[in-house]
Amino acid sequence: MNNPWETARDSIHAEEELKEHTREYLAQKVYARRRRPFASPLVRLASCAACLVLLLLGGGYLYLTPTAFISIDVNPSLELGINRFDRVVTVEGYNPEGEAIAASLDIRFLNYQDALEQILADPELGAYLAENEEMNLTVASSNTTQGSEILQNMEDCVSGHENVHCHQGNSETMEEAHSAGLSFGKYQAYLILQELDPSVTLEEVQGLSMREIREWIQQYEDAGETLPDLLPGEEHHSESDYSSGEEHNLESGCSYEEPEASTEESRGSGEHHRGEHHGW
Repeated sequence: MNNPWETARDSIHAEEELKEHTREYLAQKVYARRRRPFASPLVRLASCAACLVLLLLGGGYLYLTPTAFISIDVNPSLELGINRFDRVVTVEGYNPEGEAIAASLDIRFLNYQDALEQILADPELGAYLAENEEMNLTVASSNTTQGSEILQNMEDCVSGHENVHCHQGNSETMEEAHSAGLSFGKYQAYLILQELDPSVTLEEVQGLSMREIREWIQQYEDAGETLPDLLPGEEHHSESDYSSGEEHNLESGCSYEEPEASTEESRGSGEHHRGEHHGW
């Protein structure tokens, strides 16, 4: 026969064990979870801000990185860096005249066609063209589609002006030009001269205008030399661009007006400027 006191004592002991087990369970499953560290609103905000900064930096890098270049050469030589969205993101001069024009232009972040309109309307460049100087526009791009579109639009833009010529090359040759300290367009003209006379140096070409270079090339042609059909790295080039002054017969795509003829005084000073470069 069971003792009632012992039964009651066992019951109390069992209840104490149940309570102990319950406390251990709660400590492991519930209270421990509450004690875990959690991110404060400030920490979460900082994380979101960091992600946003990384996103903006990535987008800014894409926007500010040129994927094509337009070289503009008369005597002033300058280059426009064009991003994947057809916006001008860099403007760099490659001789003192080009640096002066580059510094005076406010064309960054313009569409390159609008930028070309401003450049063609620049009074200093207009003075060169009025003296029958030649302007070469040369495009190079790592993106073939973008480069071809820019070339077509440039040709449309300058159509009808026989002193402005458009060419296309590749990015590898452009890098060679920059390493040599020349704009892309002038470097391609230098390559033509080197094909005709390997003794021609970069220093001799660097200070010449594009018309002077063309006249130098013409002298070799008159002496019976033959122009190379295609230069290293050149994708679009015709002999007439350098020798005959043949103009492009395309409908104009931008508002370019031919500069007025210069006065006798300016023509005289221009002839002196050109003559001092030549040793013939």
